[in-house]
Amino acid sequence: MSTRPRTSRDWDAASYDRVSDPQLAWALEQLERLELRGDEVVLDAGCGSGRVTALLAERVPRGRVYAVDAAPSMVEHTRTALGDRATVLCQDLIDLELPEPVDAAFSNATFHWIPDHERLFSRLYGAIGPGGRLVAQCGGQGNIDTFR
Repeated sequence: MSTRPRTSRDWDAASYDRVSDPQLAWALEQLERLELRGDEVVLDAGCGSGRVTALLAERVPRGRVYAVDAAPSMVEHTRTALGDRATVLCQDLIDLELPEPVDAAFSNATFHWIPDHERLFSRLYGAIGPGGRLVAQCGGQGNIDTFR
């Protein structure tokens, strides 16, 4: 049994959707930076309720989307909402394991919930294939001043 602190907390997905319009707006800005062709394998790291995951799935109609979140209620909500449009996994990002490398990793308003940035970025680096990229947004000025 692990003794290290877990970074997850559970959320109510329906409540989150009602109050997360600012996070959705930030995500839309970052999605424009992602520049997808439509056939990539993409990770949504910290998928939450799946609102942004659905947009990612629309942008890769010939690709695949892995949606990962540590909150069981968010994962269940996302699975129900997206069906087979994404593979939804309940994992802590510091323990991230995917069945294949991804071409792009996307994350919105997630990294500030994870205290171990060294391990987080190590796992993300290991998940991204050669030539792949990470596009992330951390919630605005002052939300995260530095990564340690």
